[in-house]
Amino acid sequence: MLKVNNIQTYYGNIQALKGITLDIGEGEIITLIGANGAGKTTTLMSICGVVPPKQGEIFFRGTPIHNMTTEKIVALGICQVPEGRHIFPGLTVKENLEMGAYLRTDHHGIKTDLEYVLDLFPILAQRRHQQGGTLSGGEQQMLAISRALMAKPRLLLLDEPSLGLAPLIIQQIFEIIRKINSEQKTTIFLVEQNANLALKVAHRGYVMENGTITLADSAANLLDNEDVKKAYLGL
Repeated sequence: MLKVNNIQTYYGNIQALKGITLDIGEGEIITLIGANGAGKTTTLMSICGVVPPKQGEIFFRGTPIHNMTTEKIVALGICQVPEGRHIFPGLTVKENLEMGAYLRTDHHGIKTDLEYVLDLFPILAQRRHQQGGTLSGGEQQMLAISRALMAKPRLLLLDEPSLGLAPLIIQQIFEIIRKINSEQKTTIFLVEQNANLALKVAHRGYVMENGTITLADSAANLLDNEDVKKAYLGL
C-alpha cells in the first residue's frame, strides 16, 4: 500500500531523515519505534506532505505522493492523528467529527461513519454537544482518532497515541486500534514510544535511530530481540 524509498528530509540545514526506506502492506499494522528525536514524527510528516522530503520517493497504492500537497494526500486516503491530538477546542465533539469528513460528499456514508465512531467510543456519544477543549486527555485522544476515521482513510497514521494517558485508557486505545484494523480493514502505521504495547498490536515493526532505520522484522521477533529488549523494553 505504501512504499517509502530512500527519503531524506531536512528542517532548514538540519537533516532529520537520512535515507528512510520502508513499506506497508494493505491491512497491516506496522509500528515505528525509537527514542525521542529519532525522526519518527518527521517520517509521518514526510508521508503526509507537511514536511516534504528533499530526496527520495513515496508511493501510495502505486501513485507518487512525495511532491503532492497535504490536501491531495488526504483526499487519496491517508490521514494522520498528530502527537498532542490537536483537536478544535472551541468546537463541540460532533463538530470536530464533522470536520474530519470535510472532503467527503457521501452524506449517507458520513452519517453511518458518525454512528460507528460514536459506538466505538461511547463516551464521545455522551459528550457530543460538549466543547472539545473541556474533554479529558484520554477523551481528546479518542476524539482525534475518531475525527481521522471520519475521513474514511485507507491508511491511518497514529503519532504517539498513548502519550500522557493513564494505563487503563492506553489499554482501551490499543484495543480500539486493533478493532479498527480488523473491522474496518484500515491499514495502520503506528509511531509509539511504548514499544512493548506497539509491538504486541503490530504485525511488523521498524526501529529508528538518529534518522535511519536500524532494524526491521516481524513484531514477534522484535519483542524477542535482545537489543530491542535492552533499549526499548526495559528488560
